[in-house]
Amino acid sequence: MLYVIFSDVHSNLQALEAAAGTFPKGDHVRMVFAGDIVGYGADPDECVEMLSSLGPESVLGNHDAAVIDKTDISYFNEWAAEAVLWTKEHMNQSGKDRLRMLPLVYEEDLFTVVHGTLHDPGKFMYMTSAADATHTFEALKTRICFVAHSHVPGIFTLRGGSAYQSFREKLDLKESEKYIINVGSVGQPRDNDSRACYCTYDSDKGEVRFHRVEYDIKAARENIIKAGLPQILGDRLLVGR
Repeated sequence: MLYVIFSDVHSNLQALEAAAGTFPKGDHVRMVFAGDIVGYGADPDECVEMLSSLGPESVLGNHDAAVIDKTDISYFNEWAAEAVLWTKEHMNQSGKDRLRMLPLVYEEDLFTVVHGTLHDPGKFMYMTSAADATHTFEALKTRICFVAHSHVPGIFTLRGGSAYQSFREKLDLKESEKYIINVGSVGQPRDNDSRACYCTYDSDKGEVRFHRVEYDIKAARENIIKAGLPQILGDRLLVGR
């Protein structure tokens, strides 16, 4: 089976359309979404509709949770909080109802999916170091965990009882090791690469690959500004920060 794992679209329809246009297709392909379909961008309803049409197994992200009042926005920065309030006002009820159906954690035999950390998924904590990853490894029942939230793709490997952090565009998984894979962000990358990012997992080959996709960033930025959202949310798309 080939799994397409993507995350953090953040209402960026241009990025989602471009990324989805490169997703492999066929009966051997399954979609997985690691949270935050809304927030920051100007097209929440359109992105929720498109996500629904892709039919992935999905989990709830912190911006998704904030829009449906399942998490407090007091810890959000001012621009993120403003975008949440804008989304709550402009998003239709059916889209919000779809968000309410999303779980915090999805688990199957091969892997687990959570937006932030597995040991306390409802707090949406960031995993940015090997030390951060240790707690999720301790809670992990499967060999692989796919995460998101930081918008920075990366790999945490548990080897010999210790966690190591790295990044490679292609990773061959070893049976003796456990992995936490941050899939990056489709709609708002923050690793100094403005292209949409997602990953694929080939369970037959034991291989993970990261993919980058060009999209119409200027159009996404213009939509944000026209919608009356903070201009910085559009400007940062240009630089991948």
